[in-house]
Amino acid sequence: MQREIIYDTLETFLGALRENSISKIAFGETSEKRALEVEPGKLQIVHVERVDLLGYRDSAIYKCVLKDVDRDALADRLTAEGFEVTRRSRNIT
Repeated sequence: MQREIIYDTLETFLGALRENSISKIAFGETSEKRALEVEPGKLQIVHVERVDLLGYRDSAIYKCVLKDVDRDALADRLTAEGFEVTRRSRNIT
């Protein structure tokens, strides 16, 4: 059975990856304006800035969502700490 484990902080996420010998991270980045429904029948345009970090091992997905971070600095840090990082855009447009 597949399960998803979500972490609130980068440090706990990285610790879990190391404990499970996971060295590859999928780095999904979003940086764009999107329409969000703020109340019924009312849309508002907001800027979405976030990074989804994912690791996978033994039918478990390890996930950490970070908002308003320096994406390039984060990718450099992860690489410097020995992780293989695959960056992908998750922008809709």
